[in-house]
Amino acid sequence: MNRSIDFWIVTIVALLLGFGLVMVYSASAVVADDWTGNGLKYVIRQLMALGIGGALAVATALTPTQTLRRYRKPIYGAIFFSLLLTYIPGIQHSAKGAARWIGFGGVNIQPSEFAKLGVLLALAHYLDRWRGYLEDYRVALQAAGIPLLMMIPVLLQPDAGTTLLIGGLSFCMLWVAGLRLRHVAVAGAASLVIGIPLLVMEAYRVQRLIAFLDPFKHEDGGGHQVIQGWVAMHTGGLTGQGLGNSLAKLHFLPEPWTDWISAVIGEELGLIGFAALIGFYTLFVWRGFTIARSAKDAFGMYLAAALTSKIAIEAMFNLGVVTGLVPPKGLVLPFISYGASATISNLWAVGMLLSIAAEAREAPIPAGWPHRKMQLPTSTSTLPSVAK
Repeated sequence: MNRSIDFWIVTIVALLLGFGLVMVYSASAVVADDWTGNGLKYVIRQLMALGIGGALAVATALTPTQTLRRYRKPIYGAIFFSLLLTYIPGIQHSAKGAARWIGFGGVNIQPSEFAKLGVLLALAHYLDRWRGYLEDYRVALQAAGIPLLMMIPVLLQPDAGTTLLIGGLSFCMLWVAGLRLRHVAVAGAASLVIGIPLLVMEAYRVQRLIAFLDPFKHEDGGGHQVIQGWVAMHTGGLTGQGLGNSLAKLHFLPEPWTDWISAVIGEELGLIGFAALIGFYTLFVWRGFTIARSAKDAFGMYLAAALTSKIAIEAMFNLGVVTGLVPPKGLVLPFISYGASATISNLWAVGMLLSIAAEAREAPIPAGWPHRKMQLPTSTSTLPSVAK
C-alpha cells in the first residue's frame, strides 16, 4: 500500500530516538560496565526495542484507521488480559515493590504502557459513534467505563501514576468530544472523593509527597533523588559539562538512564541542551495537533489529540520532576529514556498518528462531519455496551 508520510513527525521522532540512544549510553555505560562488564548492555537492549517498535509503527502507519477500529476489542481485551497476568506468580515480575511486568526469560513487558493506547483507541471509537449525544448520562457513563475497567488492575499493581494518566487522557478526550459542564463537575468531585483515599492508602506515596515539599529534610530518604537532580541541573549551567562528563550518573542517581535521564542531559548539555529538547517536544505537539485538526473524521481527531497529549504529558512530568515542579513519579522521557515497553508503546502511538495523517491527505474531510448526529435510543438497554 502506498501511503503518504508525514515527514515532520518522522523527522522529529527519529532525531529524538537518535539523541536518546546517545544519552542512554552516556548515562549507563559506566555503571553497566561495573555491574555486568558490558557498557553497551542498555544500548543494545534499547536498540532491540527500537527495532520491534519501529516495525510496529511502520505496520500501523500502513494500516487503515478503519482496520484499527475493527480490531479495537481484541486489542483492548488482550491488553486487559495481560494486566491480569501480572498478578500470577511465576509469570509476574516485580521490582521496587510493584508487580507491573510479565516475565519471559530475560524479557520483561509492562502491560500498563500499552493499556494507555488500548483505552484511547476504544474510547475514540465509542465517542465517534455517539458523537453529539455525550450530554446523555447513559452515553457518558458507558464512555467512562472504558478507561475505568482498565484503570482498576493498573492501580492495584500498584501504579498510581499510570492510573492518573489514563484517567486524565480519557477525561481530555471526553472534554474534546463535548462533555457538559455539569458532568465535568460531577466527574471532578467523584475523582477527588474516590481518588484521594486510593492514592494515600500507600504510605510510600505520602512520604514521596512530603519529601517533595521539603526534600532537604528528607535527603537520606525520598528527597535524595530530587536533590541530586537539582545538583545535576545546577552543575550543568548554561552550556553543560560536556557529553559523557556527568557526575550524577555515577551512582548518585538511581538508574539515571531511565526516569532521571533528563538530569544527565541537563548536567552534560546545560540549559541550552535542555531547552533544545523542550523545543523538539514542542514541535512534536504542534505537529500532532495539526494532524488531529486535519483528520478526516472525529475518530481520527479524538485519537490523534489524545496520543499527542500522552507524549506531551509524559515529557512534561519527567522534565518537571527534574526541575522540582512536580513530585517524583516513574514516568520515562518519551523516545529518550531506556525502557522497552515504553519505547514500543510510544512508537506504536507514532504509527497511529502517521496512519491518521496519511488518510487526511488521501481523502478530503467530509463536509459537516463534526455535526453528524445519531438517533439516541429511548431505552437504556439499546445503548451499545462499552465493548461494542
